[in-house]
Amino acid sequence: MTKEETILCWKALAAFLFLVAAMCLSIFTSCSQEDGMFERESVETLPAVISADKTLYADTEYLLGKPVFVTNGATLTIQPGALLKALPAVGYGKAALVITKGCRIMAEGTEENPIVMTASVKQAGSWDGLTLLGKAPVSYQGATLYGDDAGTDISYGGTEENDNSGILRYVRVEYAGAGGGAFTFDATGRGTVIDHCQSYRSAYNGFVFNGGTANARYLIATGAEENGLCFNEGYTGKLQYVKATAPTPRSVWSVVSCNGMERTENLMPYTHPVIANLSTAHSTKVHGQCYPLTVSAYSLLTLVNSDTNETGVTDEVTVRFYRGELRGMPGTDYMQVNTVGPEHDVKPDDYQWDVFFERTGYCGSVPPDTGKDGDWTMKEWIKK
Repeated sequence: MTKEETILCWKALAAFLFLVAAMCLSIFTSCSQEDGMFERESVETLPAVISADKTLYADTEYLLGKPVFVTNGATLTIQPGALLKALPAVGYGKAALVITKGCRIMAEGTEENPIVMTASVKQAGSWDGLTLLGKAPVSYQGATLYGDDAGTDISYGGTEENDNSGILRYVRVEYAGAGGGAFTFDATGRGTVIDHCQSYRSAYNGFVFNGGTANARYLIATGAEENGLCFNEGYTGKLQYVKATAPTPRSVWSVVSCNGMERTENLMPYTHPVIANLSTAHSTKVHGQCYPLTVSAYSLLTLVNSDTNETGVTDEVTVRFYRGELRGMPGTDYMQVNTVGPEHDVKPDDYQWDVFFERTGYCGSVPPDTGKDGDWTMKEWIKK
């Protein structure tokens, strides 16, 4: 081989190695962005019980191999950009993060660096998700995912309407919902901050509110296989700027509100979510009709400035009531809405504005004619 041929061979080899390195870097970078924007310096497996204050940092990948319970009044602080990843498991042993009664989670991500809770297996139902257990009122306590197998107190409910379970801001939970919601709020009080959160591809519900009084803004449930949002057990909180998409063949409703199967004083308060600026998208039809919403079993649902036809439902939007009541709410500037029943005129002079809600002059989760840059449902922290 001549000197020139040798040089050409070395150049070809160098070019090949450079190409391989670039491909590996591209794959690595895409995986890193998929799991939380950037590379982690270390890996830590979380213990089954966290009984003292603990901070999760953005430079570490935290693994959950089983249900993890925060107990003993501890506070779990999670830095912006932190990544939690559930490992494969079977049945009720699937991973979860449970903040028990009297404890707090301080998970304050940012638009640029959201907190991501995901799974190593990118399939819906790979883990249970995030659960907050609080001390706010419930009409009854349903069964939990863990029962007596938890080894710690997983009860919830009480009399503290302003109970504070911490802060969830710019948090995304992916591939969860093995047995419940990606986000499950059990008796969570209105002292808890829930703001800019996304459920992505839950195998069950996206957001579940079981009792409690928690309020929330900017929620988006993407591709839940059952319901985008579900309200039970006497939930009486308020939501604004909500988008619930349920475009899978298994889905029946985007939003469900229920409270047991019969009228009884033992089930007070009745479930009554109040939602402003709601958008739903739905492709499933039941007997030729789309049912983005259902209100059942003596629960109530109040909507204001909500558009359940905003994102592609072509049939007449129907709200189904099962033994429910259609009535106004004196003292507020919104009405319970049933698009099938009689329409009601709301006169601003007759009602007072609820201090939680921001006034908007449009229906749906996003103002009309809003470009991508101004649409909060299209921001980079949200997974499409």
